[in-house]
Amino acid sequence: MFRSRSKTIKSNKSGIDMVFVLTVFVLFVCCLLASVLAFARVYKRLGNDIGKRFDTATAQTLVLQKLRSYDDADISVGKSGDTQYLSFADMIDGEKYMTYIYAYGGELKELFVPYDAPFSEDSGNTLLPADSFTAETDGRTVCFTVTCDGVTTSSHYSLHGGKAVGV
Repeated sequence: MFRSRSKTIKSNKSGIDMVFVLTVFVLFVCCLLASVLAFARVYKRLGNDIGKRFDTATAQTLVLQKLRSYDDADISVGKSGDTQYLSFADMIDGEKYMTYIYAYGGELKELFVPYDAPFSEDSGNTLLPADSFTAETDGRTVCFTVTCDGVTTSSHYSLHGGKAVGV
């Protein structure tokens, strides 16, 4: 009928222990949730930045590979209206052709035409989105700049004898 005082203290103590454990668990879950949300925001921002840089790096690599695959005598820089381009001369089955790389209408384009055909900006095949493309030459060095999604990259290539060599 009478409770022992030691049993009453034990029952109260275990209730307080349970509240303490639940409080620590809830705090742990809240910290974990806050960390996950913070990392999700960082991951999303990094993903967007990587996507922008990927487009720019892809455009740069495409132009570099084109430069490396031609003899320096077949590479030239030109301008038609406001559009700057790199041009590459090809000889296929005795016929001469030109390949142009340029930016037009928010896209990096490539145009492959017979040598005597006029350069037409809107006729090229779209390679990838690009805000701008500029190219210039300073003697034996070809310099070009590509901008995609606001990210700009520039390259300088020195032409030596046969193929282009990166500097």
